[in-house]
Amino acid sequence: MANPIVALRAYRDGLHLIIKPHLSIAEVEEAIQQEISRMNRSLSGTSVQIVLKCPVLEEEEISLLRSKLQETYDLTVRGVEVTEAPVSAPIAAAPTMHTITPATDSRDSRDSEPSRIVPHTIRSGQTEEFPQGSLIIYGDVNSGSEVRAGGDIVVLGTLRGSAYAGMNGRLSAVIIAMDLAALQLQIGNYMHRPTVSQKPRGYPEIARIGAEDVIIVEKFVKF
Repeated sequence: MANPIVALRAYRDGLHLIIKPHLSIAEVEEAIQQEISRMNRSLSGTSVQIVLKCPVLEEEEISLLRSKLQETYDLTVRGVEVTEAPVSAPIAAAPTMHTITPATDSRDSRDSEPSRIVPHTIRSGQTEEFPQGSLIIYGDVNSGSEVRAGGDIVVLGTLRGSAYAGMNGRLSAVIIAMDLAALQLQIGNYMHRPTVSQKPRGYPEIARIGAEDVIIVEKFVKF
């Protein structure tokens, strides 16, 4: 049954906490508790955008709500938005993974987020993780290895292992490789297993979330 006061929804820029018209801050807090309790995984470490539909909360109430989300649920409020218009359709109901990042525009987030350069091949059994931003691998990602990043993953070689981009929920994240032959790809909470018998294409490829909310792999030209 839909919560009449609040809703958690996943959009391409991350998780939105939508607060509908209400009577009191106490009602809002109780509704948030109910909405989060119905999820089957912790959202600890997630960032969230608060979307207020009129009538809006007072500034003191918003400040109290920020503190409540941080202290009780370990959520980080990345912004507050007030709207009178209907909220656009989400890509899905609230995700079951605790991975969302602050990103309102993919180009802006790429310009502002940090990147880590790995100047060597990731060998079988190894894992390279950088949740704060993007990973750039100067080498291959061998079968049996895994690379994970909060932002994009760029492999200047062959990607044969597993790659998990947008691990903090940034669904605009992409995976790029000079030769993309990964065992498994994941962006946010979307997964894709390429065909095992896939042969090298001979050109760079990019994996991203397409219009049908599935991961697609295509020839990489530019962002």
